[in-house]
Amino acid sequence: MFNLFKKIFKKKSQEEEKISDINLACAIILLEVSYSDFEIKDTEVEKMLKFFETDLNLSKEKSLWLHKEAQKLHRDTNCLRKYIKLINDTYDKEEKINLINIAWKIARADNEIDKYEEHRIRKISELLYLNHSEFIKEKINTG
Repeated sequence: MFNLFKKIFKKKSQEEEKISDINLACAIILLEVSYSDFEIKDTEVEKMLKFFETDLNLSKEKSLWLHKEAQKLHRDTNCLRKYIKLINDTYDKEEKINLINIAWKIARADNEIDKYEEHRIRKISELLYLNHSEFIKEKINTG
């Protein structure tokens, strides 16, 4: 009986460890934006990888690994709450605004913003407790 409890709590702690990485949480959020128009294009993936390398200071190999890992987790998740919470708990306002800026850049990577992409970015910015004016400002700044 004790071993059963041990296994249950061990699995839970491993799941928490998987999402404790803020980079992974950001990658999943950005994937959510790119998948919101029901397809992901190579230009969007390239923008994401560039963001991982420049803003998150990751090597090309680590960026590719992060992207693949985020895809696996994104495929298996139906709720972004734990990732949003991690970002809210870790990031300050400027870092959240930068994340929304990157989301807009990914949405614009294919030279068109789908209405579903815009809606998703708006919802994410609301969940990150950003003002609508900041959402609009970042949209304009990436245009």
